[in-house]
Amino acid sequence: MPDCVFEEISAHVDRYTPDDRSDRPALGAIRGARGTLVVEGGASVAHLGAFAAELAARGRPPVVGIALTHWHWDHSFGSAAIDAPVIAHADTAAELAVQAAYDWSDEALDQRVRDGREIAFCAEFLRVELPDRSDLEIVLPSETFTGRHTVDLGGVRADIVHVGGDHAADSCVVHVPGDDVLFLGDCLYQRLYAPEPMLTVAGVRALVDRVEPFPVAVAVEGHNDEIADAAGFAARLAGLRRAADLVDAEGAGAAAPVADDEDLAELVGFLLAGEAGERVK
Repeated sequence: MPDCVFEEISAHVDRYTPDDRSDRPALGAIRGARGTLVVEGGASVAHLGAFAAELAARGRPPVVGIALTHWHWDHSFGSAAIDAPVIAHADTAAELAVQAAYDWSDEALDQRVRDGREIAFCAEFLRVELPDRSDLEIVLPSETFTGRHTVDLGGVRADIVHVGGDHAADSCVVHVPGDDVLFLGDCLYQRLYAPEPMLTVAGVRALVDRVEPFPVAVAVEGHNDEIADAAGFAARLAGLRRAADLVDAEGAGAAAPVADDEDLAELVGFLLAGEAGERVK
């Protein structure tokens, strides 16, 4: 796999591409006359530090903040690489405080997997990205919000908006008006902290209703190699809505009509797992 690649995706926005070898997500940078807002703290100091070096090499304005889309380790454990305030939803801050109190030795991590506080998927990639966690510093957000938070970068602004969703209840998106770039983090993905990966009909419908109104020229998802244009973003949301409608109408019978559409079949499978889980509650 290639290393993360620096890309300029609009007049004021850069992206650092994801890397699935250690589940590194895409990082972003939004710049104005006053400074640069980095989107995501990254999976490690090495991850975010490499992006910061790329920004400096291109003469981008100083970083004035780091915006987190949600609490998961790959989006937040590298924030210490940059001396700037971390901005996050209040629920993100609360969960990171829990993470910061943990013992991160291999033995303690294995125990959390066994008792259900961690999942094997994350533990595996965390070991790849951070084989030595003896000096791990989890930076807690110093600026928190609940609904929406705006960062004025000087002629450019970034709106950080809580949208929730099945993947993580604290999920936020970051929208750049004018450039109409939307950083989605992982909000459209399935929930991983569950007995099996899953989505819910209600969760998908509510999330699509929240993100659909944003004007979008470029959409950036956390672990997608490619960015999406307006048509691609609309198609992504339409697929989610169609899968939810099929499962709502057909139940288990929703799988057969989409068997030849790999992406839709995967969504239907996640939704069927989620609806089965909801019935067990």
